[in-house]
Amino acid sequence: MNLEEILIPTEVAHIGMSFGDALEECVKRNVPGIPYVDAQGKIVGRFSLRHAFRLSCVPRDYIQGAHLLGDDLDYMDMAEEKAERILPLPVEGYVLDDAIQLNPGAQVMKALAIMEQFNTGYLFLTDGDEYKGVITRVGIARLVLNLGCC
Repeated sequence: MNLEEILIPTEVAHIGMSFGDALEECVKRNVPGIPYVDAQGKIVGRFSLRHAFRLSCVPRDYIQGAHLLGDDLDYMDMAEEKAERILPLPVEGYVLDDAIQLNPGAQVMKALAIMEQFNTGYLFLTDGDEYKGVITRVGIARLVLNLGCC
């Protein structure tokens, strides 16, 4: 199975990009994260939807007591105000230092093992220093279904 068959090409996050632009790229490409590159174009981190929402939208107390929350939290919702405030912020404040990369020639089993090892649902395919795109667990599942094997 060829990982490039499930590759999702994306833009990268970079210095000067806004939170909103990084968020938009993830939504447009339907991926949970994109790589973050330094001024030389080298991948040095990642913008993750999960991490970004954890930092900007969900108070720590809510996470720890999620099972206690009711369904009606409208009195706590200030989504429009919060969005207006965070969308223009620099993406640098929402970048994780790790960016798990894999060579496009790697086997699917290795991709799945690395995803398990790092508790993630996506990896960046890179050929040397060249970023190719994102692969996801869903993409691997699609590949398995199309080929009828694992």
